[in-house]
Amino acid sequence: MEFPESVLGALVAALVAGKHVVLTGPPGTGKTTLAMLVSDLASEAMMCGGHLTTTATSNWTVDHTVGTGGGDEGDVFQAGVVVEAIETGRWLIIDELNRADVDKAFGELLTILSGQAVVLPFRRTSFAEHLSLVPHGVAVPPRTEPIRIPRSWRIVCTMNDQDRNLLFALSHALMRRFAFVHVDSPEEDLFTALLSGPGSAVRDLLPLREFQELGPAVFIDARDYVAVRLRDGARPSLALLEAFTAYFLPQLDRLDATRHRRLLDLADRIFDPMEQAAVRRLVEPLRLIPG
Repeated sequence: MEFPESVLGALVAALVAGKHVVLTGPPGTGKTTLAMLVSDLASEAMMCGGHLTTTATSNWTVDHTVGTGGGDEGDVFQAGVVVEAIETGRWLIIDELNRADVDKAFGELLTILSGQAVVLPFRRTSFAEHLSLVPHGVAVPPRTEPIRIPRSWRIVCTMNDQDRNLLFALSHALMRRFAFVHVDSPEEDLFTALLSGPGSAVRDLLPLREFQELGPAVFIDARDYVAVRLRDGARPSLALLEAFTAYFLPQLDRLDATRHRRLLDLADRIFDPMEQAAVRRLVEPLRLIPG
């Protein structure tokens, strides 16, 4: 995957400037790959000890991010993903950040992301002091056991533009604590170059980007699928229909009458008659009914 210099420069500048980062953009533009790449480079530069990767969900609470247990009942504190990443010296990569209810999931973490220490309602054991999360250079709260956050520790998140209106809105409190870097789709010539080889028939589906912005990863996955099906002896039009159904149809939004007609016209140019009929059945639920 290739990334524009402007994206790489913005990402590195934000991280060096001390910000956590949210990578936004269409599906398949390599946001997670880029997050892992920059974390690996940070590890080589001795800024961290690798990365811990997780995917946000709507069920996330502070239990998932900070931890559980360690109360007066004597149970042992179990670190959540954020505390685990801090204690192991790894950067935290959160995929699909906006799938979580951020205020419910992050809670007091919003305070530490703004550079202030927080006393947690947890203890290692019932006889220990309460834990505190303490950013670099900040005084340890009295009578607490500190979990110190290194100056170089970062969170790198990803968020699909496509999901923005469907899932939880990010709070302004969180957005102030992150730099947002947009990872756009590459130019058409790069798509064409990437989609070479046995499954190159997927290039015929590139016009689908008119209906939904999609990154190259989706097309590369479809190319590999078509290559396997052709090797198995499938008809090219059938293999392409299967790829359309498996990889592209779930990405498409509802379409007005004009765009729905254009999609059917595209299908008529690409597919054989038998597959054209199947496409019509598949895309009919996408058609917006006036009124």
